[in-house]
Amino acid sequence: MTNYQKYRGKCKEFVDDAVKNDPSLTAVRGHYDCPIWGKQQHWWCVRQDGSIFDPTAKQFPSGGAFDYIAFDGNVECDQCGRKSPENETTFNGNYGFCSTKCAMRFVGL
Repeated sequence: MTNYQKYRGKCKEFVDDAVKNDPSLTAVRGHYDCPIWGKQQHWWCVRQDGSIFDPTAKQFPSGGAFDYIAFDGNVECDQCGRKSPENETTFNGNYGFCSTKCAMRFVGL
């Protein structure tokens, strides 16, 4: 089994297990900015000293050696780029939209 097969899509599961086994860790939701794949939705842990522990870093070709960006509560519209609070965002699969107009434009309507 490759690291991609072992870890891809299982970030939250591995993070929850890590926090359960070590309550000093904090679970963080956000993005990992992989220089090869680009910005990827992701979960990781932060130690009390602020350092990152990523139990699924090996899924990325860059191995977790680059930027981790914590989620700030806002979603960037996949059509126009405007940021809006998550609870005001419309989702279609993995895509988030600030308005119905942007969602419709994204699919060509």
